[in-house]
Amino acid sequence: MRTIPLKLKQLQILTRRTPLDETEEKEKEKLTRGWQGELGFDKLLDTAVRGKEIYHLKDYRFKIDSGTETLKVASGMSEVQIDNVLIAGDRVYTFEVKNFGFDLIYGTKSWFFESGREYKDLSMQVNRQRTSLDFLIRNGGFNYDITSHLVFVNPSQTIYNMPNLENLLVPTNTHRRLAKICQPNRYDHGNIADYLNSRRLLKSMYDLPANVEFDELRTGVFCYQCDSVAELVRVNSYKYCCHSCTKEFTTFEIVSILIDELKTINEAWEISPARISAFSGGAVSSSTVRRYKRDRRLLF
Repeated sequence: MRTIPLKLKQLQILTRRTPLDETEEKEKEKLTRGWQGELGFDKLLDTAVRGKEIYHLKDYRFKIDSGTETLKVASGMSEVQIDNVLIAGDRVYTFEVKNFGFDLIYGTKSWFFESGREYKDLSMQVNRQRTSLDFLIRNGGFNYDITSHLVFVNPSQTIYNMPNLENLLVPTNTHRRLAKICQPNRYDHGNIADYLNSRRLLKSMYDLPANVEFDELRTGVFCYQCDSVAELVRVNSYKYCCHSCTKEFTTFEIVSILIDELKTINEAWEISPARISAFSGGAVSSSTVRRYKRDRRLLF
């Protein structure tokens, strides 16, 4: 299962609760594009592997000793994140998904913008993923061939001078190549799948609290089904409604959303009925929250 990146979720919340500067707006746009690209490719992979003896790990994150294989003295633990890992056809495949909104020119060492300005070496990230995963797998006593792919999912993007390499996927060749890759395993690979899951990081070292104080935040209750920043309208004591998309929320759903927002912004913040009520701007009373907690509908 793929979960929304913490930083993107924080920025989505803060969009409604505090002004974002230009840098933060650009970061939110970049993260949103990447998230949407990953979800889009997930649908293609899910279809390709459905009903087959294939292991699929989404948003796989792990740690290794950086430099262990090449340096005389290791430089500490390094975190690696891979968008998708497949064990199919008795091989291991990785996929790094890119949802760029601009065109690129392919280069063997570096990629370039249309203007000729150098972008960066996209293969470096993919190669690091492959070598890091290979080290992790070998460290667990397994030996697998790993093929890594760079996937461009935006159908409006053009990549000039792109060679016909098997590990470069674009919208026009993705379905055909996934059909070739997603072959059922002939042997049981449950042991390595279990091993990889045992090494999965549940929390990234880069997942940090938002740099904001509680008193700086705009209070109120908002809709997250649409882009509206207007507060929900109270229909009655049990229901709220978004005037933009007409989505309705129960009071209990509102309280659950408020708790999730607080934990997302800063998991170290104390969660109490009084704070939840204050965060709602008085839309939900502290007595209502206490009643939900007393009835064990809420755990905090």
